[in-house]
Amino acid sequence: MNKSIIPTLQMTFGDRAISKVEIKSFEQEHGYELEEDWLEFAEDEDCYYLTPEILEYQKPSQEKYEALGLGELEDRIVDALEQGKSIPWGRVAIAMWIFFLFILVYTVLETISK
Repeated sequence: MNKSIIPTLQMTFGDRAISKVEIKSFEQEHGYELEEDWLEFAEDEDCYYLTPEILEYQKPSQEKYEALGLGELEDRIVDALEQGKSIPWGRVAIAMWIFFLFILVYTVLETISK
């Protein structure tokens, strides 16, 4: 099954009704015969529609399936560490201490009030 024609099908027809004449002209224009399981026939309207699978099809991304090389992985780790240097750690430490003191005071008050 050649799926390279599917994006062209999606752009050309979308989710609208397709007549037999349009299908024949599409096949002649692109030199590709459409597979029967790509189309649904609506008997009440006497026309075809693209199947939901064809309408939802997306070309697989190459990046998703590529493995990182050691050099690329090392570069990403170094970049993440470099970004960590720019975080204002003093403010983070102060916020953590304030949160710790809040929990401590809250626990003491809960214990005393019982």
